[in-house]
Amino acid sequence: MSRKRLPRTDTPSLEALLYEAQKRGILPITSECTSHCVFCSNRFNPPSCEVLNIGRRSLDEVKESLPWLSPAPGPIVIGESVTRINEGEPLCHPDFAHIVRNVRRAYPDRVIKVTTNGMLLTPELVELMSEAQVKLTVSLNTVSKRREIMGDRDPQRTLAAISSLKGKVEFDGSIVALPFLTGYPDIRESVKFLKHSGATTVRLLLPGFSRRHPLYKMMPEGTWEELREMAVELSAREKIPVLADPPELSDLDARVEYVLPGSPAAKAGILPGDVVIKVAGRDVFSRRDAFQKAYEAENPVVTVLREGHIEYKLHKRKASPPGFIMYDDLDPREYFSWERASGILRGHDVLVLTSKPAKSLVEVALARRGLEARVVAVRSYFFGGNIQVAGLLTVRDFLAAYKRTVRHGKPHTVTLPARAFDAWGRDLEGVHYRVFTQETGVPVVLAG
Repeated sequence: MSRKRLPRTDTPSLEALLYEAQKRGILPITSECTSHCVFCSNRFNPPSCEVLNIGRRSLDEVKESLPWLSPAPGPIVIGESVTRINEGEPLCHPDFAHIVRNVRRAYPDRVIKVTTNGMLLTPELVELMSEAQVKLTVSLNTVSKRREIMGDRDPQRTLAAISSLKGKVEFDGSIVALPFLTGYPDIRESVKFLKHSGATTVRLLLPGFSRRHPLYKMMPEGTWEELREMAVELSAREKIPVLADPPELSDLDARVEYVLPGSPAAKAGILPGDVVIKVAGRDVFSRRDAFQKAYEAENPVVTVLREGHIEYKLHKRKASPPGFIMYDDLDPREYFSWERASGILRGHDVLVLTSKPAKSLVEVALARRGLEARVVAVRSYFFGGNIQVAGLLTVRDFLAAYKRTVRHGKPHTVTLPARAFDAWGRDLEGVHYRVFTQETGVPVVLAG
């Protein structure tokens, strides 16, 4: 791949980055962390990768910025690294309790989600989060190798604190699965522990490492495939949804992976393996579409495919979970918006550069619509290793894929994944997507 230096755009101010994050419902409060996880990527990012540390925001600063959260329609999220701001362990902020109380006071009806490793959980914090109706994501990762994997100095205290959440605080668990370090039995025991501690679901995060990370070369081939099979096995055995992330999806069928006991879906009779084809009489486009339609509707009739068409009425309020669990895939609004913008509806030659996990889904969507486009899975050169997700691809990666694909003639447009760019159109190196057009002469459409 060419190492030609691409022009960078200036990094926005920290205040602008925080404002943009909070407009999306993300409330960063600290970059400090109590753990030293062996899988952490922070020390192994390429030198030109933009990851910003915010230190510790003061209580006054957080309080003054709370109105910035108002435009976001969804939950308020604390401690989840989904922007370029390096999110640490929120519970290590000395004013964490005050922050939670202030957020709840400002937004009494919003869902508050906090991600934590659990090491600093105390009875007082558990009580606070119960009263404030905070939903937790507990990054457990391992039960038997906590010192080695996470640098946990008191594993038994941490595990006891997580167990104390049962019946008090709603939470999901997550496990960065490292069977080549912990062994597969530890993963099974970790899922079992989360189930007995009251977790609603478990995300089994498949390990992704850049070429710079020492664990990349330690991971045996076939690890992802084995973990995906294990997720299915553990869901059935432990009676809890265990979802491999990223999943390997090759279609848009709205297949039910799990049904939560006592939920509207369970009471209605929906079963794992059912494929939802209609909600309230409306056809569904994808898994995400099926779930959103069911979530938003009051008492919807859901039609499933199970040895024929069967209708079930879900007795539920508007804007409440239906109780069936599915993997996530294409958003129909984003997809149809892309169809209109790309020129594909007018028969133009369109090239789609996307991530490996998304390639099959885009191709299936096009086939359903009777449309044709070249869809290319883009390899990550910037990070290398086994990194695949669209959010970690760069303009440099897209240019390399374009040059490999387009030998003669230019497409009408090239589609790039929007999640590879920030609100200012910059990738993780600070290169604007317009640079792609400057290098190729082809207009860019962002999607997804």
